[in-house]
Amino acid sequence: MKKFITLTFIFLSQLTALDLRDLRLEDLTQVEVTNTSASLTETSNQDTPAAVTTITYKDIQESGARSLDELLDIYVPSFAYMYKVFGSQMGMRGILSDRNNKILLLVNNRVMNIKTSDSGAVTERWFSMLGDIKKITVITGSGSPIYGSGAIAGVINIETFNGEDKQGLEVAGKVGSGEDFGMAEISYADKIFDDSRFYFYYGVDKYNGAQEEDAPMKFAFDYNGPYWWNSDIKAAADEPYPYTTTNDAASLDHKLRHKVHLQLQNDNYLVWARFTKSSLESPVEQKMFQWLTLNNASKYQHTGTENQQLTLFAEYKQRPTQDLSINYDLSYQRSSLYSRHIPDTTSIGLKAWREDNFVAKLDAKYNYDDDNLFAFGSEYTYNWLGKDSDIEFSDFSYINRELNSTQWNTSQLSLFGEYQKRFNNDLTMFAGIRADKHSYLKWIYSPRVSFVYNLKNEDVFKLSMNRSNRYSDEAELYLDHLSSNTHGDVEEIDTIEFIYAKYFSNLKIELSTFYNEQEIIAYNASLDRTADLGKVHSYGGELQINYQINSLLFNLSHSYTQLQDLNLADTTTTNQNISAMPYGYGHDFANWNKNMTKVRLNYNFTKNLKWINSLRIFWGLEGGEDMANYNRSLGNSAPDLYKLPYYEDGHTSAFQESIYYNTSLLWDINKKTSIGFYGYNLLGLFKQEYNKRNFYQYTSQYREMAPSLACGIQYKLN
Repeated sequence: MKKFITLTFIFLSQLTALDLRDLRLEDLTQVEVTNTSASLTETSNQDTPAAVTTITYKDIQESGARSLDELLDIYVPSFAYMYKVFGSQMGMRGILSDRNNKILLLVNNRVMNIKTSDSGAVTERWFSMLGDIKKITVITGSGSPIYGSGAIAGVINIETFNGEDKQGLEVAGKVGSGEDFGMAEISYADKIFDDSRFYFYYGVDKYNGAQEEDAPMKFAFDYNGPYWWNSDIKAAADEPYPYTTTNDAASLDHKLRHKVHLQLQNDNYLVWARFTKSSLESPVEQKMFQWLTLNNASKYQHTGTENQQLTLFAEYKQRPTQDLSINYDLSYQRSSLYSRHIPDTTSIGLKAWREDNFVAKLDAKYNYDDDNLFAFGSEYTYNWLGKDSDIEFSDFSYINRELNSTQWNTSQLSLFGEYQKRFNNDLTMFAGIRADKHSYLKWIYSPRVSFVYNLKNEDVFKLSMNRSNRYSDEAELYLDHLSSNTHGDVEEIDTIEFIYAKYFSNLKIELSTFYNEQEIIAYNASLDRTADLGKVHSYGGELQINYQINSLLFNLSHSYTQLQDLNLADTTTTNQNISAMPYGYGHDFANWNKNMTKVRLNYNFTKNLKWINSLRIFWGLEGGEDMANYNRSLGNSAPDLYKLPYYEDGHTSAFQESIYYNTSLLWDINKKTSIGFYGYNLLGLFKQEYNKRNFYQYTSQYREMAPSLACGIQYKLN
C-alpha cells in the first residue's frame, strides 16, 4: 500500500507541475455527431440515453493492450474479468456469471455470442491483434430494448475499419517478453468500381504467455491430495503451486491465432466476411485438483478453450424519401467451440460442438419532423445446434451428458420499435420496446423509457428505466423442452439509472447511479445445472473525471457496487456463487470488487512523442472472503471444502486489493513509421501480489500476472 500511495503522489505531482494550456473540451461536445449506440433513433453523443464508453483506435494504440479483456479493463469504469478454464469471465456492475452469456459482444452490430452452452461472448476477446478495430462502444448496464436477449450486464460493439477510413497498405508487428508473444498485422484499403471501397485485414499471433515461475498460481490454503492414492500431493498456502500447470494468457497448446476481415461497401450496400480462430489456456478450478497425481500432472498443463467463427454479412440501404430510411440485413454465422478440462474424458473434460445461425433483419427510421422521430423493425433468427465441431473432432459433438451427438433446430422472431420526442431544445424522451419469441419460450418483452435534459450543452441530466432479459442457453432450453415440454427459464433485470454530466471548458465530470432488481438464472451446484437462483437487489454508481489540455489528458473513474439483498428461490440451496449473504455472511457479491478505481495520465512531450500511463485498483474481494468464511463454518473436509473459496488462518491475501500499472512510450518517427515501447503490470516488480487476479467462483485460487515488456512498430506504405 505504501508503494501505491507513493505512485499516486507522483501522478498528482506531475499533474500539478505540468504547464496547463487551453483545449476547450466543450467545443468538441458542441459538434452534433449522430449516435445510435444506445438508441434506435439518431441522437447526439451528449443525449445518448445510457452510460456509454467509447474506445477509439487511438486509445487502443496508446494502451498497448494485448487483448480485448485488457483493453476494456483499462478504459471501462465498472468492467472486470476473472479466470475460468472455459475462458475468462467478464462482468459489469457486479453482474459476473459462470458463463459469458450476460454480455452481448457484437462486430459491426452483428451479435457474435455462442449460444449453445458454457460460452456466450468468447470470440474476439483474446487476440493481441487489434489493428482492425476503428472503435469500440461499451454500454455499461442492461440493453435488451435495443440489442435483444442477453444484454443483462452490458453490450460491447466493435466497429471495424473500412475502405473510407484508411487508404493503402499498412503493416504492424509487436513482440513481448515476460508474457511472451509475437504478432503481425497487414491491412489494405482502396477504392474500386468507381464508387465502392474495399478493406482487407489479416492478423496472426503466437502467444506463449508467461511461464509458471513468472506468473505463479497460488491457493489461500494448504492443498493436500484428499485420497490415499494422491496423499503425496501438497501445496502450501500462498506459495507458488509446485506442480505443472498452464502458462498464463497463452493460446491453447501455443497454437497460432488468426483473424481475417474483408469488407466492400458503397453508399447503398455493405458486405463483409470475418473469420477468427482463437484460444486461451487456463488452469482448472481448485476443486478439480483433487484428481491430481504425480503421474497425470502433465494433463493439467493443457487445459483451456478454443473457438472458431466465420461470419458473412450483407446490408442494403434504401432511402425512399428524405425522411425515411430502410436497412435490409442478411447474415450467416458458423461457430465451433472446443474445451479441454480434467480429466480428459467426455464425461467431464471435453466439450466440442458447432452451431450455425442465419439472421434476417429489417429496420427503418422515419423522421416525421425535427421533434418526432420513429424507428421500428423486425428480426428473424434460425439456429442449427449440436453439429459436429470444426475443431479437433470433425465427426464429434459433445455438449453434456444428455446431449452427445444430438442435433436440433430453434428459431426466434423479434419485433422492436422506438419513439423519440423532442419537447424543446432541452428535453428529449425516448420510449421503446422489443419483443422476442423463441421456439421454446413465450413472448418476452423489453421496454424502456428515458428522459434527457440538456441545458445549454453544459449540464446534462438523464433518467432511464428499462427491463432487459436473457433466456437460458440453447442446450438448457432444449433439455427443458424434452423433459417437460414446458417453457424454459428467463432471466429478467429491471434497472433505474440516473446520469448527470457537467461540462466545463477543459473538464468533464459525469456521475452515473443505478438500481437493479434481477431474477438470476445461473449455475446451481446443488442441482448441477443452471436454474432460477432467486432475486438480487443491487445498487451503485460510477464517477468519471476527464481533464484535457494541449499536452495532457487525465482521466479518473471510480465505481461502486453494493449488493442489497439476495432472496434464494430455494432456501435449501447451500452451494451457489452469487453471495454468502443468505447464510449470514456479509452483504457483498462473492465474485466482485465493490470498489474499483482507474486512472489514466497521457502526456505529449512533443507532437511526435507521447507518454501513456494507466493504473487500475481493485479494492479487495470482501464477498469472496465472506463466502470462504461460510465455507469454513460448514466444517467440510477435502475434497468438499474445495467446492467454495477457503483459506487457512492468516492467509487472506487472495481477497486483498489488486493493483495494475501499465506505461508506454510512443514515437511517431515520421508520417509513415511509428514505434512503441510498453510495460505491463510493473508494480509486480516491487510486490508481485499486486498483480493478483482471482478465479471465478473459487476466489481463494489466484494467479499473479507477470510484469512484462513489449515493443511494436507500424509502417504505412502508401
